[in-house]
Amino acid sequence: MAQKQRILPTQSRAVQMRRTLLDATVQLLERPGGRPLSTTAIVERAHVSSGTFYRYFNDKAEILTVLRDEAVAAIKADLMSAVVTALDLDQEDALHLVVESLVAAFERHRAVIGAVVEQLPAGPNANVLPEIEADLHQLASLLPRRHRPDLSADRLEAVVFLTMGVLVSTCLRIALHRPAEVDRDELVDLATRMLSVGLVPRALDG
Repeated sequence: MAQKQRILPTQSRAVQMRRTLLDATVQLLERPGGRPLSTTAIVERAHVSSGTFYRYFNDKAEILTVLRDEAVAAIKADLMSAVVTALDLDQEDALHLVVESLVAAFERHRAVIGAVVEQLPAGPNANVLPEIEADLHQLASLLPRRHRPDLSADRLEAVVFLTMGVLVSTCLRIALHRPAEVDRDELVDLATRMLSVGLVPRALDG
């Protein structure tokens, strides 16, 4: 049976209550130990009744979808800012800024992204945030176009297609699965160097 579509609240108290439920869910997702999320845990953390929860959300899956959409919007905004700044930098510094910014954005939303990953059949191997990769594809084409104006349109598209897929999956891996004993900044530097190889003329021209 199709779920009822909730209407977004407009009155300030209702808006605040919805935010309280969302924030309580994030707090639960950030708990160590990986305990499963439940509507009961959410209402207890938010100090509201179950009836209040169901006035705003159908179930925990819906509240996770809302949090995911918020995370995507925030990550895309950070990414846009980084790419705009990167356009004035040389190639390696530009890539480093984009990698660092994307890793940091994923880290800020680690709890929500991790919960989304757990729900996907393919787990960490799935395309977790296709909207991010799609936007990154459009934005990041500006960087190789700036640094490799000699590339044909087809070759540019090939470079962007491969490089951006690697960028998103690598940044997610650093943000979500970095071993405690591995230095974060070293991984960011390594990812930058790996991506930079894809734009080196000798690597592309053959």
